[in-house]
Amino acid sequence: MRSTTGTRLAKGVVGLVAALATLMAAGPAVYGQARVTLQVAIAADVNVVEVHRNFLGVAFNKNHPNVTVHAVGTGTGEAASRAIYTKLKAQADAGRRNWDIDVALVSMRYASQMVKENLLYRYVPQMQFAQYVIGPDTVRAFGVDVKGFVVPMFKNQIAIAYNPQFVSRPPRSFAELESWVRANPRRFGYNGIKGGVSGIGFVMAWVYYKTGRYELFTQGPFDKANDGIIRSAIEQLRDFNRNVVITSGNAGTLDALNRGEIWMGAVWVDQLVAWKNEGRMNPEITPVLIAPGLPIYPLYLTVPREAANRDWAAKYIDFVANPQIQAKVIVEQFGWYPGIDPNRVMPLVSPTAKGLLFKGVTPEDLARYSQQMPIGEYYDAILLAYEEIVR
Repeated sequence: MRSTTGTRLAKGVVGLVAALATLMAAGPAVYGQARVTLQVAIAADVNVVEVHRNFLGVAFNKNHPNVTVHAVGTGTGEAASRAIYTKLKAQADAGRRNWDIDVALVSMRYASQMVKENLLYRYVPQMQFAQYVIGPDTVRAFGVDVKGFVVPMFKNQIAIAYNPQFVSRPPRSFAELESWVRANPRRFGYNGIKGGVSGIGFVMAWVYYKTGRYELFTQGPFDKANDGIIRSAIEQLRDFNRNVVITSGNAGTLDALNRGEIWMGAVWVDQLVAWKNEGRMNPEITPVLIAPGLPIYPLYLTVPREAANRDWAAKYIDFVANPQIQAKVIVEQFGWYPGIDPNRVMPLVSPTAKGLLFKGVTPEDLARYSQQMPIGEYYDAILLAYEEIVR
């Protein structure tokens, strides 16, 4: 979700584009032959933009020669999704028809907000692969019912990565991590709340661990009376932080791990796998998912309510949700977890790719320790408490 992989794309997927385009051929276009430019806005790093621009869009065009996919990135982090939200909201407020974004890849937080504000089109029921769009994060996100409005392009897990050269027995719980950090000051790092979502996810997981109120924070209802337990948890995080390194972003954590400056850190599993694939990372660095868990965070493919080409938009997302595309592109090429039903995707994935994806974090770990982000009000309350107490 964050690293640059253009070189890998150029070397590895050109033939695959043709092969999959042939495999996915669906016959004559069903929406007429008028020329269409599908505007795809991507709130993610450049590698995700390149996937749409150079691979998925090209393969889709081979099956539908009248449709050109025009993918544009809006940046990274929540600010990138906010930029898309702001643009759509402005068009809605102006009463404009035929909005100029057909597909938007946005964060869980802003997808839920756009559903709440009636800015999205409920397209999933018309998809061929709708039955594979499963999981609690396709039903509710940040306390909002998003069922039918979102398809995760992929899912990504926050985990604790460690260097076995320095860590012979990695922690299996937050309590063990606390003990390890006390015994090994400034050898653990994460990126706080301003350097990327892996740091935010670590903070949310810390609050779940310290309060034991995961269900409350993820299911609601919101009650400001719970500010006290949130602030108590964050005060303990402030003390914990005195012995850790706050890194300069998601990549900064991996760089510090790679250089041996820190021995453990909170990372995205996909970014760790991608860097290993590119030879940029010590292959011995291993992720582990600790109890009671850390958040998984999908990026959602959405269709704006008044998208000019929303039927084609739904068809394009259906193409991305095809189990074979998910297996060959999402998992094998980029090391992401499938966005759709893994039981339909993983049998199509090579043993080598499975080995890389599940080294350290097994499917059983994911089932047991993957957590959701809190509902919006608690999310904001936790970040506010962090800014006021930790700084």
